[in-house]
Amino acid sequence: MPSTKRNRIAQAGGVERDVLDLAGYVPYFLTAISNTWSRSSSRLYLERFGVGVTEWRVISQLAIEPGIAAQRICEVIGLDKGAVSRSVAALVSAGHVAEGSDGRDARRQLLELTPSGYKLHDRLIALATAREQMMLEDFTPEERAQFTGFLRKLHARLPELRDYRPPGDGKGT
Repeated sequence: MPSTKRNRIAQAGGVERDVLDLAGYVPYFLTAISNTWSRSSSRLYLERFGVGVTEWRVISQLAIEPGIAAQRICEVIGLDKGAVSRSVAALVSAGHVAEGSDGRDARRQLLELTPSGYKLHDRLIALATAREQMMLEDFTPEERAQFTGFLRKLHARLPELRDYRPPGDGKGT
């Protein structure tokens, strides 16, 4: 399905031009799904647990990889350093995350969940996975596997996307 269509724009003097066809434009779907999922998750997590979606992402990564630096969280999840720093500070202040020095680099702080952080994690993961299941309930197991495979392929291309520069004069759009 093409991601553009020809459209005559009356306000532009009736000139025809290519415009996005949102019904076939993959970035539209990814953005709409991601933004809605994140906003609704953040609202729900704030109401139930007093943390937003960014804090949840930090907590989940620390459960996967205990004793890592904030920079590692940024690398894995693709979050902004400032957002991770603010979330870590809030989680440390709330007693959910503990900071310790890195024996190899005194400038680096290593992060770990505290017992209350793990308790919060366990409550959050139950809700997060229930929401995931709800979103995927119309998929067969085979479709879920195929869909996850497609997402992995897109994810593998992210380094190329970050470095992409259109050919030509370098100004691009």
